[in-house]
Amino acid sequence: MSNECKVFQAYSDESGTNVGDRYTSVSVVSGEAEALNYLRDKLRETLRNNNVYEVKFSKIRRYGSPYTKAAVGFIGCVVNESAIYNRVRIDTMTTDNECLNGEDYDSVSEPDLKGMSYQVLSNVGRTWGCTQWGFYPDENPRVNWSEWGSCLSMTSTLTAEWGEEPFIGRSDEDAQFEFSEVKALNSVEEPLIQVADLFSGIARFSHEDNGDRAEWVERSRDETQGKLIESMARDKGNITRSRKGRYRVIGELYSLCHRYGLYVSLTGENDLRVWGTQSPINFWDYRRRY
Repeated sequence: MSNECKVFQAYSDESGTNVGDRYTSVSVVSGEAEALNYLRDKLRETLRNNNVYEVKFSKIRRYGSPYTKAAVGFIGCVVNESAIYNRVRIDTMTTDNECLNGEDYDSVSEPDLKGMSYQVLSNVGRTWGCTQWGFYPDENPRVNWSEWGSCLSMTSTLTAEWGEEPFIGRSDEDAQFEFSEVKALNSVEEPLIQVADLFSGIARFSHEDNGDRAEWVERSRDETQGKLIESMARDKGNITRSRKGRYRVIGELYSLCHRYGLYVSLTGENDLRVWGTQSPINFWDYRRRY
């Protein structure tokens, strides 16, 4: 049975959506309902084991805190239980608002959240080859998600040419995405949105941080096992506790992706990057299409 006939689901969250934020990231967790249900159960087990009710990137402030350990556990669940089997995708897009807007950028500029979310979701739909969707974003009072559903359901499955208004107004014969349900959810009650929060936070932090992240992660990684060596990680000096905790989470993601050939890179750029959008864990930069 082709994916075109199946119903897929997408859960999303954002980081850096306040007026004046230099970087904004949007992350979408997607897959078939059965695969997402399995992952959700694993994530809830991780929350229980670490005695926390929610994983949020902003709560990662110490290397050995329960929130940091739960975040590391989330990374392990996503990669080991789902991504390496192509059952679930995590697609994360980041924009540099200053570079995107150029001379038009100022401290009161709002991020182009609409354009970013639109590109991520349409790319996710095309990658899965599925037209039937349910979309479940984190609650955000500044976004009319019902309006989003109507807009997304007019989106062609074809890829727009550069400079065209993306994916809308194609011929009647073109297949279109159908978002049969669009419902904002409370992230505390939905671990899959917590994953989206974690990955969007990781992506934004990797752009903002000008520290020793790549060097620290490389020095702390066990090349054979693809795991962090805690003694080395703790020995790295001149790093704040919050950065050290966040480096630990990024290091876990990088190590597991490196182990399984998922193409996530920390070298060559100052941020997380994936060379090839077919990877089930995907980081890339936003470019306005119109």
